[in-house]
Amino acid sequence: MLLARLLARRQKFSRRGPVLFCKAALITLCLLLSCRLSVAIDAGNYSAPTNPATVGPAGSTASATPAMMALPANVGPLATDAGANRKFYTLSASLREIYDDNVNTSSNGSKKASLETELSPSILVDFPTQDSDFSARYTFDITYYTVGPNNGGGNGNGGSNGPSLQYTHEFVAQYRHAFSDRLNLNLAEQFRKFTEPSILQSTGTNYQSGPYVSNTLNGTVTAQWTPLFGTTTTYANTIVRYDQAAVALNQNSIENTSSQNFSFAILPKINVGFGGIWDDITYDTALRGYTTYTGFIGGVWETLPSLSVSGRGGGTYIEPVQGQASIAPYAALSISWTLGARSMLSFDYAHEVTPTDQVGGNGQTSDRFSANFRYDITASLSSHLQGVLTDAVISHSLTTSGTSSNNSQYDYALDTGLTYHFNRYLDFDCGIILSGVSSENNSSGNSGNSGNDYTRDEAYLGVRGTY
Repeated sequence: MLLARLLARRQKFSRRGPVLFCKAALITLCLLLSCRLSVAIDAGNYSAPTNPATVGPAGSTASATPAMMALPANVGPLATDAGANRKFYTLSASLREIYDDNVNTSSNGSKKASLETELSPSILVDFPTQDSDFSARYTFDITYYTVGPNNGGGNGNGGSNGPSLQYTHEFVAQYRHAFSDRLNLNLAEQFRKFTEPSILQSTGTNYQSGPYVSNTLNGTVTAQWTPLFGTTTTYANTIVRYDQAAVALNQNSIENTSSQNFSFAILPKINVGFGGIWDDITYDTALRGYTTYTGFIGGVWETLPSLSVSGRGGGTYIEPVQGQASIAPYAALSISWTLGARSMLSFDYAHEVTPTDQVGGNGQTSDRFSANFRYDITASLSSHLQGVLTDAVISHSLTTSGTSSNNSQYDYALDTGLTYHFNRYLDFDCGIILSGVSSENNSSGNSGNSGNDYTRDEAYLGVRGTY
């Protein structure tokens, strides 16, 4: 049913979007096939996966929800100076030229194209000690548009689109401390200002109602109490604030998520476990949101030194702010694969309740697929492919009274490209980003929230300097 729904909804996109999407996939497939021999040659140089979101104490899975998958505490340390004479700071700046065929992310009949020049200076500091490490990065982004986006909220099908400048900010901080070989703490903070929809950075919720800021604070404690028993405890707080006052009335929110996982090693390569997740989102003024209680069982299997697979299954009890309580299934799957010494593939899937940007609903049930592939073709040339696909359904139990009970939303994003490492100070990159959103009312087959539907294709060429 899910596949049929995705295929049916996909036909609603414009012809050009799917064609470019298929072209990008075909180009990437050809690249992978051409690199197959090199991967086989490197097969003897496996290294164990190091993704903390996949492997925790006794192999436990630390990424409890899609929202937590994207948090900085669940990824590796921030990249620091790798030179022989290591500095406590790293300075970098990137310059990109971008062609954007839908700068307003508007419906296909009112697309407006723009040429964009993006400058992003950044500074990173890192202070390691014997048992701890603190790192932080600030990035300021300034973009000049020949046709500026209309950021008045929604998709901006009208209004002024003259040349303009847009500014964004991002701050990321991370603190890691090892109390002992068996007890570790990881804290992270991420603040970011968005001026456009960011599907690739989303976690199942498609924020596209105008400029907004998002702040996330999270922490993870991993403990290996005995050689066979370990625990993982997580907490995350996410705050979303929109610029436009009218949008903020319905969209400003605070979400708190916590989880507890218990894991047991039953074989050298297999761990099993169980646990629970509590998730609560409230909105400042709107009577929407929910509280969920999830119980699960799962396991991690290190099938090869280079391949780790983890999965979870269970159920969720949902208490919406308005509407009847209900029960829904919960599932999560993660794969981390080191394909030789020069490549890495990760895949994640989750089926669970996530926040929604559709005003009439408390939340949505999301099926989210994400994948990230990187391959170093040579020592100087690397490729990447990142994709996200989300199918979200607002069921009757998660909808406020008097609104549609089967409104759904489908969105995708694909980023693929190449990076040429000229030397340790200078990189050149190019690529394409394809994205789109489609909505419909499943009960009647008509468009549900079609005012937010769009397809968008971008191409970029840039240079990055690092010192």
